Amino acid sequence: MIPSGRALRKGDAINAILTGHSHSRGMALSAFRAAIDAFNANASAHDWPFFAAPAEGFARPELAAALALWREKAGGRVMPDRADMTARAMKPFMANMSLLQAVTVDGRPDYRIRLHGRVLASYIGDYTGRTLREAMQGGGVPGYTALCDLAVLTRMPLRVTTSYRAPEISYLTGESLIAPLAVPGSSIPMILSVTYAGPRGKRSAADLMPRIRA
Repeated sequence: MIPSGRALRKGDAINAILTGHSHSRGMALSAFRAAIDAFNANASAHDWPFFAAPAEGFARPELAAALALWREKAGGRVMPDRADMTARAMKPFMANMSLLQAVTVDGRPDYRIRLHGRVLASYIGDYTGRTLREAMQGGGVPGYTALCDLAVLTRMPLRVTTSYRAPEISYLTGESLIAPLAVPGSSIPMILSVTYAGPRGKRSAADLMPRIRA
């Protein structure tokens, strides 16, 4: 995950459609699609630079491979444990990988970046150990928080494209796998993010994404 760097208007981090959803299992497909549609509508309304969809149809073969590994490690479970995604297993993706963990700081929910791969850090700096609020210094926090919330609450992997807006990387778009990882003893999963960026083309990030049918 590469922070976009843009200051955004405050929006709801968690879509109302997710309220009351069980944390012990993944969503039904219809509810999952509805949650994604709600997130994308919120992203459009608040000018967040994301477009989300179910994890399929990746343009980058590395992301398809990362998803296959996530599913292999999950086995018959909703998601793999964090411990299943060892450094050895994730070696092909480590440079483009982030791990984020839900935390509470000064009474406010946030996500701490536990790992920030060297390729991602080369674009805009190493944010390992920082929270989203610290990394973005107030800019972009609602959108990134909502994206993490979507993966946490649906318990499902996502394909996300991003149109970066920070001056240093505004020429790039990114494609990401965003997926939850179970944490023993906690009802809140960690977030695995694997991101590959490339030069911005004529099409927007949203145009690259398959639309979700109702």
